[in-house]
Amino acid sequence: REFQGANALAADGVIGPLTWEALLKLASQVAGGLPLPPGSLPGLGDAIRPLVLMEAQKHLGSVHFGVLVNGRPKGIDFLIEIFKVAAKTAVTDAAFKGSKGEWVPQPLVFGSRKNWCGIFAIYCCKKAGLNLSWDLNLGGPVGPDGGKLKTEPFSSSYVANMKPADIGAVATKQHHFLIESVGSGPAPALTTLDGNLTWGQINRVSTHRVGVDNFNYYKVV
Repeated sequence: REFQGANALAADGVIGPLTWEALLKLASQVAGGLPLPPGSLPGLGDAIRPLVLMEAQKHLGSVHFGVLVNGRPKGIDFLIEIFKVAAKTAVTDAAFKGSKGEWVPQPLVFGSRKNWCGIFAIYCCKKAGLNLSWDLNLGGPVGPDGGKLKTEPFSSSYVANMKPADIGAVATKQHHFLIESVGSGPAPALTTLDGNLTWGQINRVSTHRVGVDNFNYYKVV
């Protein structure tokens, strides 16, 4: 209803042909790498979540440092892009080289290897129009004002409030991922979209689980 009202549609909560047309227009812009039009985000609410996941899903299988294409790892250009867009940091091929000249999925930035699982998640949020970024010094996501986002405090509604496109983080916050779907019950099964896996791959994962990983999550919408 919020999305419909913000787009001069009948705010009846029914996704009819005109509402689908408006949603698909935004989705096609995201898929094509175009920014959302000014003023389209206010009132969008949960309608933005599928756009975040759509951006992440199209990159499944796009990175693999065990596969070379013209002498460079598959997907390295995409990793260079996500660091530029989401972490506001320029990296080059040289950053992905180890001490013996081998390719390493985690680039050397500011003197240390940087995992980019969270940067990938933030990149997908930004491509969907959310004004978020990743602070390499803080090692976490920050909001429009530059303040670090806080994870949701535990409560009786902790699981019930978890939604697709929220960003999850394992207890140590050394690994981040986009929540794709949430099952039922106090310890629901999840599917997630994880970057920076073996060989730097981006895959769909079904092993994260509340009560097992004891993970936190950030609300992005």
